[in-house]
Amino acid sequence: MRTMMVDKYWYPPLNVVAHFERDFTSTLAPKKANEMVAVAVAMAWMQELHRKPFLIQGVSDAEGSPDVRTLCSDDAQGDRAAWAHQQDVEVVTYTKHSSEKTLPEFVAATKLATDAAYDDMTTVLVDVQAGAPLMSQEAWHVALSATGKRNPVLVLGKISDKPLVYRLASVYPVAEWAADFNPIALLKKQGYTKVSKLSLGTKVREAYDPDERHCPFENLGVTCKLI
Repeated sequence: MRTMMVDKYWYPPLNVVAHFERDFTSTLAPKKANEMVAVAVAMAWMQELHRKPFLIQGVSDAEGSPDVRTLCSDDAQGDRAAWAHQQDVEVVTYTKHSSEKTLPEFVAATKLATDAAYDDMTTVLVDVQAGAPLMSQEAWHVALSATGKRNPVLVLGKISDKPLVYRLASVYPVAEWAADFNPIALLKKQGYTKVSKLSLGTKVREAYDPDERHCPFENLGVTCKLI
């Protein structure tokens, strides 16, 4: 559990994906925006798995690490606000320039390298942008256990354009599951659309304003277009 809450605004994955498609039609998306979309795609499946909404915010460069934060809440009890669980996510992109290493070797040499200053509670999301085999559970264990790190590692990659299908796999410390899904179809079906404004210690059961006009990439200096 984290206590950091510098930015009060949190966005549902559907909002992040929709704004990405709208805000960068004529401009190149910054690296952080791409990282936020990768997390939003992954959260489409996490919402399906846990049957509850997740929220996302990009972390400004002024804060440094992590790349992205996610948040999910327990059910509210009585008149108290729901207990929220925050997760730091570091995104690393595997491209064709990374292909001299296997996926486990690449993660061991980057986000789980000995000089990487992430605590064990930080999740690593590998955004695979080049063809690469997922590798076996043993290969992941051998490569990553040698680092001495215990960070949860998820691997995300697109496996089909038509129909659109992504694969998300939990590979370390335990290879627990892998799932294939259409993130757009899932996000639309789930229907979570509320932008939330949250503060530590609040007693408000739900901080939601239907007229909210903040959007996910504004702290990156992006002028967001209304949806």
